[in-house]
Amino acid sequence: MNKLLSALNKNRTKFLGMKNVVGVGVGYKQVGENDTGKPAFIVYVEKKLPRTNLSRSHIVPRQVDGLETDVVEMGVVKMLGVRTTRERPCHPGMSIGHYQSTAGTFGAVVQDKATRDLMILSNNHVLANGSSIQDVRAKAGDPVLQPGGCDTAWERAKDSG
Repeated sequence: MNKLLSALNKNRTKFLGMKNVVGVGVGYKQVGENDTGKPAFIVYVEKKLPRTNLSRSHIVPRQVDGLETDVVEMGVVKMLGVRTTRERPCHPGMSIGHYQSTAGTFGAVVQDKATRDLMILSNNHVLANGSSIQDVRAKAGDPVLQPGGCDTAWERAKDSG
């Protein structure tokens, strides 16, 4: 993966300069719904366009520096506004945090496969007040704030002066 990250750093500007490209990363190439297990540059575009609608310099090549590319359509990317204000209902993209932690982003609403319960997804340090699964300092039932603690303090400081 280090080879891929190094190649990404080298080629990031080239990818992001292409028409229709909104992001780039590294991961594993998918064909349809199947993960091929092959490391690849993941190139995110607003809309997949026929090659005939793009100039040659804006067509994502099948390989770059010997590594495959995977073009993924993701739609229009836009900022949803300030994420640190208190908002009900809270939605993905908003600031949240364990009451003893700082703050982070509410990532997504997910469903437990076994119980079908709806849950929120974020990073461990945001919801469990720890840096790893071994470092969890939270207990079931602990409050999660919205916005997260440090964002609440920042909003108060901003408003007062």
